[in-house]
Amino acid sequence: MKISKILLSIVCSSMLFACSSGNSSSLEPSSSGSLDSSSISTTIPVHGITWEGVEDTVAPLGDAFDLLEGVHAYDGIDGELEVTIEDDDYFSSDFEAGYTITYSATNSVQTTSTVTRSIQVIRGVNVYNGNFSSGKTYWTFDKPGGNGTFSIKNSAAYIAVTDPGTEAWAIQLYQSGISFEAGKSYEMTFQAKSSSGRAISAGFENVSNNYAMLVSGYQALTLTSEYQTYSVIASISADISLVKAVIYLGYNLSIDDTATSANPIDCTIDNIKVREVNLAPIDKAPTFQNAGPVTVSTKDQFDALPQVTAKDYLGQDITSSMTIVGEVPNNVNAQTGMMISYRVSDSEGNFGFVNRRVGFVIAKDHPYNLINADFDNGFQGWTKDVNQTNGNGNANFSSGDSKATIEIVSGSSDGWHIQLWQQNVSITSGQIYRITLIAKADVARTVVIEVSNPSNSFARVVAETLNLTTEFQTFTVEFRATISFNAKYSILLGGQGSNVVTIDKFENQQITAGEATQVDPRSYEDWQIVNSDFKYGSYGFIKEASNGALVEFGTNLSSQEVTLNVVTPGSQSWHAQLAQDGKIFSSGITYTLTLRAKVNSGTTSIDMEVTNNNGDVNIAKKAVTLTSEYQDFTLTFTPEENYSRGKIALLIGKASGLITVDSLVITKD
Repeated sequence: MKISKILLSIVCSSMLFACSSGNSSSLEPSSSGSLDSSSISTTIPVHGITWEGVEDTVAPLGDAFDLLEGVHAYDGIDGELEVTIEDDDYFSSDFEAGYTITYSATNSVQTTSTVTRSIQVIRGVNVYNGNFSSGKTYWTFDKPGGNGTFSIKNSAAYIAVTDPGTEAWAIQLYQSGISFEAGKSYEMTFQAKSSSGRAISAGFENVSNNYAMLVSGYQALTLTSEYQTYSVIASISADISLVKAVIYLGYNLSIDDTATSANPIDCTIDNIKVREVNLAPIDKAPTFQNAGPVTVSTKDQFDALPQVTAKDYLGQDITSSMTIVGEVPNNVNAQTGMMISYRVSDSEGNFGFVNRRVGFVIAKDHPYNLINADFDNGFQGWTKDVNQTNGNGNANFSSGDSKATIEIVSGSSDGWHIQLWQQNVSITSGQIYRITLIAKADVARTVVIEVSNPSNSFARVVAETLNLTTEFQTFTVEFRATISFNAKYSILLGGQGSNVVTIDKFENQQITAGEATQVDPRSYEDWQIVNSDFKYGSYGFIKEASNGALVEFGTNLSSQEVTLNVVTPGSQSWHAQLAQDGKIFSSGITYTLTLRAKVNSGTTSIDMEVTNNNGDVNIAKKAVTLTSEYQDFTLTFTPEENYSRGKIALLIGKASGLITVDSLVITKD
């Protein structure tokens, strides 16, 4: 049977097409009339699936991430195919983890192709659980100077404040553990609303540097009844390994003062994120004029200042494009720092900002006075401090009838866990000061008056334990300043269980040497123990008991002795002490600490100790056993480095009986 040339051509063409695997081919007769495969030029599409956008990648924690965005599958004949997710590996950008995503696509001849893609969700600088989808997880609600509650409503943080305290930090919602890099800027954004129209602020703190703020003050933001997005920006000058991102919920503006137990004021917070901000390069950065830090006592003083303006890098005025974030309060309840943020982008999109600190002061007659010492203006000038990071303190502060009342629900384990204090009290070297406290309690208890130096790790100048009764008493404490500094004056109220303390006055006055009745007029070297022979009672010494220890501190001026009656021992020797802070010890110099002491009967052990302030570096320590007869005990030490915050202490927390100390002296070889 003969096959025609036409039929043969059709068959051959079909075979060629059927056998094609996607390579280019052409059908063109040769000069002899036969097919020449070397001259094929026509492209023949075939089925075959290729993928795009399935490379491994990372996703920032908390950011919306569409698993299908940018993912495409193509077939040589069908074109783009529908892509489905065969396995999402329970992917969530709200959880830091690695995920393997499996994609699938099928063409018209039912050929299915699958590919996998690795997606790593990384925290970066963001917070965990910023949308509160996991409830309160990772977030801490802290009430160091105010009161309120934290709950989750409709997958958002709901805060009801009953006492805003006197400063923004008095109530906080925070999360620690972020790392920032030097030379970069970071922004925290969040959504917030309040049916009460209350105010909040936000910021970052350096946990490792005594929680120093990384922005210049509290950026008060008035909330509305509908969600709005707010933000705070900080520029970082050095690497910080442990950053705290915090929403400040305490007193920001006067609306916050309306919060009471009977009338809580609310705010709702959601979608908290932290991101790096790209600022314009230095040569393209906008500049700001009249935006330096200022100190004022009223909003009127701030409003009278020259307007802040902005220019682009070409010198053109772009003030009209500037946004202002934050408010200045009409008045404040404490000497504090507020912050106004000025932000602008020029026509080329170059972004810049400046955070302007607005320091507020409250007028007082003299720089050494305490503000509102008689509580006529409630707690203005005072900070109500309840430490719940180091303990479980719980207290309610109220004022009325020119008195301050502190209802201590839980005293925690140490006096400093609940405090009422003021800072920036100006103390001048060589001057004498008299502190007066009028107070009572509903049960017999002790409180401590403390004067410390914040610039020297809170080295204590005064720490006087006072015995309160159910009737008002007037206590006075005098001291001579050996250096000039801005002091913190505190009443330590913790460590005494549940009770109520009422304070009628807490004031500080400067007096003359002739008016002083408690001060040792003698001069001392900076390494010597002041009043080491107890000629002036316990003047100059810190007397403290904590963590359940109870000690009755007494003096005998006629015999020039102090007595330490250990009523209830603590579990550690440092739980009760007789000490002095702020000594200066030099490297390579040999010092000898000499104690002369006894116990009323039997024997008891105590520790002689030399440390850097607050015990953070142990220089020397020695256990000694007291008997009923006076003995001299010595402790010799030679520091290997210079110490400017040396502390000398007798640790009596595990002792028993009535201890009498005749002298505590340091000599230098």
